[in-house]
Amino acid sequence: MIRQAKQEDTKSLSTLLNQLGYTPDIAQLEQALSKNNGANSSDIYVYEPSEQIVGFVSVIQFFYFPTIENIMRITAICICEQHRNLGTGGELLSFVENLALSHGILSVEVTCSMHREQAHTFYQKNGYSKHSYKFVKHLK
Repeated sequence: MIRQAKQEDTKSLSTLLNQLGYTPDIAQLEQALSKNNGANSSDIYVYEPSEQIVGFVSVIQFFYFPTIENIMRITAICICEQHRNLGTGGELLSFVENLALSHGILSVEVTCSMHREQAHTFYQKNGYSKHSYKFVKHLK
């Protein structure tokens, strides 16, 4: 079952974010989840096939001026290491694509670290194409 994340999911999400190489502050993560109520353009969903969360996806919707369209961007997606290559990631992608369509959004994009070559292959196998580069400048 895929559902919207709740504050009670903090520990599971922290574990998954650690698998991606992030070390979130638990208090900040709890605060982010308290804002995950559908009232803004960002949402976090968890994949919970039984009583255990085995994956998540976070998305944001935004208006892209150059093409005059709304876009849904996957900002993070992770499947627990023990549950990878079982179709869970594909289910999360399908969920996001259907979510986008239900909001009248016709494009889904995903950013991915350059070193995550297995993830690149996964996205390409699921119909995503490499389109552009992302440049980042950290200001602090």
